[in-house]
Amino acid sequence: MHEESPPPLTSPLACAVQWGSLLIETLHSEAALPSLHAMMASLLEFRNFIALDYRNGRAPELLASSFDRDYLLRHLHDYMLGLYQLDPFYALADGQISGLHRMRDIAPEGFDHSEYFQRHYQSTQVIDELRYIVPLAPGRSVHLLIERESPATPFTRADLALLVELAPLVHACVARHLEWRDGHMGLQASPGTDFDLRETIRSIAPGEITARECDIIELMLKGHSVKSMAGQLAIEDVTVTNHKRNIYAKLGVHSQAQLFDRFLRALTHVPA
Repeated sequence: MHEESPPPLTSPLACAVQWGSLLIETLHSEAALPSLHAMMASLLEFRNFIALDYRNGRAPELLASSFDRDYLLRHLHDYMLGLYQLDPFYALADGQISGLHRMRDIAPEGFDHSEYFQRHYQSTQVIDELRYIVPLAPGRSVHLLIERESPATPFTRADLALLVELAPLVHACVARHLEWRDGHMGLQASPGTDFDLRETIRSIAPGEITARECDIIELMLKGHSVKSMAGQLAIEDVTVTNHKRNIYAKLGVHSQAQLFDRFLRALTHVPA
């Protein structure tokens, strides 16, 4: 159990010293990320805090959160099985990108109308998501998710400015804590097995989906609009529309919702 949060202080310097001392003291313990969460929560309002370790293209590992661990793992079951590869942030998990990023800024055009968004974000009432991305090594990074839920308002410019100022401290604490954690607990593979998104897409209709149709399905699942898919693949909008029509006919579906359901069945190996 980590120490109680420092009491509110009127002096910014005194507050920084108090929190800095607490963070330093907990870096080499499981209290490090909860202490970091408490510090940020003392500075601005947010609902959810989740720390995920993305490594080597495998299912992310849950490090800490403001939720009950078992509850959250149940909620993230399909995400851990493979939906994480549809997450717009997954493309930033290769250890090459750092800093504070906002979901709405990195998501593809049309993402808020996608099945992934509708089923994950709207079901949880999340209205705004920020992530600190802390690269640890090639192919590995830790993401700290900070979310607000309805009826709260999205993060303001002032909130973002504050969080940007905190970034060096957040990055240093996460990096040093994970260095200790890897050594203390032993660096192990993330839970789950290697997941091949395109192979799972092809398994929806084995031998029937062409490479280009696989491209289209992958982008549809990731929430891209027709215009965005056309830009990604350097083809015309009408060509994308024709591919979608052929895919729907081939799979016997009539909407992106039905296509997403087919993908989920393939992901969880449930017969159609």
